[in-house]
Amino acid sequence: MTVPEPTAPRRKRWRLALLLAVPLGTLPGLAGAQETGGIGGTGIRHDTGGIGGTGIGQETGGIGGTGIGRTGAPIVGYGPIQRFGSVFVNNREYRITAGTLVTIDGQPATAAALRVGDMAIVHGVAEGAHGGVARSIATWQAIIGPVTHIAANGREITVLRQTVLLPRPLPGAALHPGQMVGISAQRQTDGNWVASRVNTLPASHGFRLETTLGASPPGQARLGGLVLTAKPGMLAGLHQGERVIATGRVIDGQPVLAALVPRPLRLGTPGTRVEAVNFFRSTGSGRLVAADGMAVKAPPGAHRFSGLTRVEVIGELSEAGEITATELTPELPEPPETGPSGGKPGEAGPPVHTAAPPAHHLEPPEVGEAPEAETVEDGTPEIEIPNPQTPEPDIDAPEIEPPSDQ
Repeated sequence: MTVPEPTAPRRKRWRLALLLAVPLGTLPGLAGAQETGGIGGTGIRHDTGGIGGTGIGQETGGIGGTGIGRTGAPIVGYGPIQRFGSVFVNNREYRITAGTLVTIDGQPATAAALRVGDMAIVHGVAEGAHGGVARSIATWQAIIGPVTHIAANGREITVLRQTVLLPRPLPGAALHPGQMVGISAQRQTDGNWVASRVNTLPASHGFRLETTLGASPPGQARLGGLVLTAKPGMLAGLHQGERVIATGRVIDGQPVLAALVPRPLRLGTPGTRVEAVNFFRSTGSGRLVAADGMAVKAPPGAHRFSGLTRVEVIGELSEAGEITATELTPELPEPPETGPSGGKPGEAGPPVHTAAPPAHHLEPPEVGEAPEAETVEDGTPEIEIPNPQTPEPDIDAPEIEPPSDQ
């Protein structure tokens, strides 16, 4: 699929989808068989790392000062999946091949299990300005646990004492306290999370939280607003600010930590082109940092950022592991659109529209009925409840089905 050249390269558009998905099958203990219809059965593994550049090779190549990736150069995309046509991350279309390695929450999966709004890191090689070949795609749910609070305005929920912000109020009865959810999200520097996808899950006592380790009292692990008792040895070798995965069980409403393992953010080898979207905060000396540890050396004259708004960074990995940026683009809105939707991987989607948006705020998502298969809107995000069967083109009022605990 050919993606047209942007007409306003400094005003790129984001398609972050907040979706409510009822996965098929069961999720005993948050570990189970893979399902092609969703990620409810992917579970949690105590992985000690991510893709780590696997399969990228030692190809060289850089930005060339133009912002256009040289064909064949190694590239990494980091951000929510925007749509399919193979898979789009940060407005680049990555072709999925028979050799593409797909993992979800650390476990092997198929491309058919990927969904719009999933947080993803794509390792591949560039094909021109807007294309590429994906050698690996890893997605993850940063938060898996029970909902403990829903704000009256429906735009904020609490899970594992993490405040999760939603771009549009939830439809009535979409969630309830005690409902298990899996959340794809990124954390702002104020500690709040901004969701790009929310999956409703079958009842379970397990939990998973992928975040950074805060300053912790002796014998405890501070994970955002969650402070858990850590058994002797759990914190050995870990340090403040390190990215970790915490897993355990919720007993009588209280999370009990079972494992705490490092989860380093591995973008690739030095010289790899990086296209990432994150909540970056300026720290002085031309340096930006995100809550997940991603670091950027900003170009001269770059604006200062608060860490409360997404920023797209395009640059190249340095020997120190930070991104030497050539472009920094704050998140800008896009106008509402209508028209046919995309679908699952392998299905052709509509072209990327690149008209500059008219206002400086995010267009809220629309509320849609659960289709037989997930529909992907080429425009503003939608709250959907997919059941992967046959797509239906028309979206009506939502009907929430409780998760199956079969």
